[in-house]
Amino acid sequence: MLEVLASKRDGYPLISGHRGGAAYAPENTMASFENGWERGADLLELDVQLTKDGHVVVFHDHTLDRTTDGLGPLGEKTLAEVQTLDAGSWFGPEFAGEKVPTFEEVVDWAKGKIRLNVELKSGPFPYFQDELAEKVVAILRKYDVLHETLIISFDHPLVRQCKILAPELACAINFTARVVDPIGLARVSKADILNMHRGWISPDLVALAHGHGLGVQCFCDGVEEAIMLTKMGVDFMDSDHHDVVRAAVRAVPLEEIAG
Repeated sequence: MLEVLASKRDGYPLISGHRGGAAYAPENTMASFENGWERGADLLELDVQLTKDGHVVVFHDHTLDRTTDGLGPLGEKTLAEVQTLDAGSWFGPEFAGEKVPTFEEVVDWAKGKIRLNVELKSGPFPYFQDELAEKVVAILRKYDVLHETLIISFDHPLVRQCKILAPELACAINFTARVVDPIGLARVSKADILNMHRGWISPDLVALAHGHGLGVQCFCDGVEEAIMLTKMGVDFMDSDHHDVVRAAVRAVPLEEIAG
C-alpha cells in the first residue's frame, strides 16, 4: 500500500490543515503552514499553479484580488511580480508582509516535518497547465518526498499524468457531483483516492471504495459531521479548523469506526 494511505495505521482518519489552516492564518502562506504544523495537523493541504514565467507557486484563486494587494489573474504575472505582493494583511495586520511562497520553498520546509496534500489547480486560465504536473513531480523528486505526498485535483488528466510520471505518488481525484461510476472514474484516472463532496459519502460508498483498494477523502469543518464521517470509515478530511476536528474524531471509540 502507498505510504500515505498506509500511515492511517491507528484506524482514525488523517486530518489535513486546509490551505495550511485557513481559520488561523492567511491561507497558503508560510505563516499558515507553520501554524498548521504547530497545531498538530496530519498533513498540510495547499494549492499550486504556475506563474506567467512557469514557476510553481502556492496560491488558491486564479486572481490575486482576494488574498493579496495585487489585481488580476495570477497567471499573467511573473514570479518576481508575485513576490512583491502582500499576502497577509487581508487576514490581519499581524500578518502584514507575508509573501506568496514557491512550491519548492514549502517542500523544503516541510521535508522531515509533515506530509503535504497538494492540489493542482487548472482553468479557467490554462497557462501551461500541461507543465504543472511535470514541474510538481520534479520538485517532489528533487527533495525525495514522492512517497509521502498526496496529489489531488479536479483536473483528472493532471492526476493521471502525475501517476504516470511517479507511480509511487498517492493521488486523489476531486469531484463534487454524484457520479455514476466512481470506481471506474478512479481507475481511468489512475487515482488511489476518491476526494468527493461529503454530502455524497455513505457507508455503502466507503465500503465499495475500500473493497476496490481506494481511499475516501473530503472537506469537513464541522465536528458532528466529521464524527459521522469517521464512523463511516473515511480516510482523509481537510479542515480549516483541523485541530478541533482532529481532536473530535480521535475521541470516537475505535469499535464504532467501520473497517
